[in-house]
Amino acid sequence: MRPLETIIAGTLALLAAVPLSAQTKAEENKKPNILFIITDDHAYQTLGTGNNDSPVALPNFNKLGRQGMVFDRSYCANSLCGPSRACILTGRHSHMNGFVFNGQRPLDGSQPTYPKMLQKAGYQTGLFGKWHLESDPTGFDTWEIFPGQGSYYNPDFISLKPDGKRQTKRFPGYATDVVTDKSIQWLENRDKNKPFLLVVGHKAPHRAWCPALRHLGKVDTSSMTPPANFHDDYANRPEFLKKNQQTVANHMAIYSDLKVLKDQVPEEMRKSIVSPGYGWDLGELNRMTPEEKKTWTDYYAKRTKSLVDGMKSGKLKDPKAFAEWKWHAYMEDYLGCLLSVDDSIGRLMEYLDKEGIAKDTLVIYCGDQGFYMGEHGMYDKRWIFEESLRMPLIMRWPGKIPAGIRNNTMVQNIDYAPTIVSAAGADTPENMNTFQGVSLLPTAFTGKTPDNWRDAIYYCFYENPGEHNAPRHDGIRTDRYTLSYIWTSGEWMLFDMKKDPMQMKNVIDDPAYKTTVEQLKKRYHELRKTYKVPENSPGGKGTPIPKFDASW
Repeated sequence: MRPLETIIAGTLALLAAVPLSAQTKAEENKKPNILFIITDDHAYQTLGTGNNDSPVALPNFNKLGRQGMVFDRSYCANSLCGPSRACILTGRHSHMNGFVFNGQRPLDGSQPTYPKMLQKAGYQTGLFGKWHLESDPTGFDTWEIFPGQGSYYNPDFISLKPDGKRQTKRFPGYATDVVTDKSIQWLENRDKNKPFLLVVGHKAPHRAWCPALRHLGKVDTSSMTPPANFHDDYANRPEFLKKNQQTVANHMAIYSDLKVLKDQVPEEMRKSIVSPGYGWDLGELNRMTPEEKKTWTDYYAKRTKSLVDGMKSGKLKDPKAFAEWKWHAYMEDYLGCLLSVDDSIGRLMEYLDKEGIAKDTLVIYCGDQGFYMGEHGMYDKRWIFEESLRMPLIMRWPGKIPAGIRNNTMVQNIDYAPTIVSAAGADTPENMNTFQGVSLLPTAFTGKTPDNWRDAIYYCFYENPGEHNAPRHDGIRTDRYTLSYIWTSGEWMLFDMKKDPMQMKNVIDDPAYKTTVEQLKKRYHELRKTYKVPENSPGGKGTPIPKFDASW
C-alpha cells in the first residue's frame, strides 16, 4: 500500500472507531456564539415581525422573527434606559444592582455580570455602541461606547488606549451604520477558534428620532391614524396621571423632536407653536457636514412649510388637529430610525450566514423597554402602562429554538442574563445564584410555558418624580391584571387587562374587584419580599432608594 493510501486508511479506521453518539455529543456540547442586539426605546407595537405589529415594513425583523421565536410578553423591571440595561446586564432588579435611575451613580462594575461569567468560560467578548451606565464597561475584552446617549450623526466613541486611558474619537456616518461596521470588523478579527459574545448597542430609535439621511421621506404616515386613546383625558385614573409631562400634544419640542426649522417660522407664529419649557434646539445639526446639513434642512423645510400653511389656513388651529400633526411627524421620524436598525439586522445575519456560523450562534434581539406611540396621548416610557412595560424580544438559535413561534410565556429582562449564561454552559450554581431572573431556555426550546413558572412580574420606577413628572411607583403584572402603587401621591391603580386592555379605567375601588384587590395586594407584598425590596421608609414618602456598600 502506498504511503498516501496508508494515511487515508488509517484515518478512516480512526473515524470508524469513534462512536456516532460521541461525535453527536461533542457537537451538542459545543459552546454557541452569542450575538446580543439591543436598541433604545423600541416599542413592541413597531417590532415588524408579524402582519399587525408595525405600521411600516421591516423585512429583516420579519425574517428574524420567522427564523426564531418572538416573545410577546417580555416585561422590563424598570422602564428607563440605564436601569433597564443594568437589569439586563446583572439579571437583578434595580434595588439589587444599584442603578435605580439615570444620573444617580455610575453602575458598580465590580458586581457579577453575564459578560464576566462568559469571559471565565472561555468566551471572547465585545461591546459596541450604547452603554449608558456612566462607568466604564467591565467583562468585555474590547469595547467602544457612546458618551452618554450618543449622537445620531457622525457619532463619538469612547475607548481605551493601550495605556488604559480613555480616548474619544469621532467617526463619520450614521450611528446605527457605524456601530454595525465596528461590530462586523470585530467579528472579522476575532479568534475564530473561540466562541464569542458580541453586544451591539444601537441608539435608535431614541429621542430625538433622527433618521439616516437615506431614509428621509421613506415613511409615509398618510394612511396611519393615532391610537384610539390618543386624546386621553386621564379621567377614571389617579389624579397624578393628569400631571404627566410627556404628551405629544403639549410636551414635544417643536424644533428638536419635530424638526421644525425655526428661521422659517414667522416671528408672530413662534410662541403659539412652542410648548412652554420645550423649545430647545437640535444639537445634531452641529455635527453634520455642510452637505449633510443641506440635505437635512431641505427635507425638513417641507415639514415646516406644512405647519406654517396649516396654521395660516386655520386647519391646525384646533389643539386636537395640531396634536395629530405632531403625531404624524413623530411617527415619520421614529419609524424612519427603525429602518436603519432593520438594515443592521440584515447585515449582521448576512455575516453569520457568510461565515457559516448561523447554526452555532444564539441571536437575541431586544429593546431596553417599551415606548408610547401616542397611546394615552404620550411618548417616552416610565409608567407601568403596558406600552412602556412590555418590551420586544426575539431569540434565534437554529436547531435549538423552534422557528416561527410566538411565545406567550410571561418573561422579564432580569431573565436575559441567566439565559445567556445557561446557553454558554457557564450555569454553575455560583453564577446562577447571583441572578433574580431565570433562564428562558426551557420555554425557548419548547415554545410552551414550563410548569411552576412565575404567575406575576414585579416592576419599580424609582424617580420621585423624575423627568416628564413621572412618579415613583411599583407594582405587579399578572396574566390578567396590572396593579400598582404610586408612592409619590399615595394612589393605587388596578387595570383589568382582559376587559380594559387600553387601561382607561382604574377599578381599584370597584366593589366587584374587592376580592381580586386583596389577592393582588397580597401577591404584590410577597414579590417585594421575594426580591428583597427595601422596606418603606418611616413615615413614608415612598419606597426608599437603597444604599450599597459594593460588597458583592
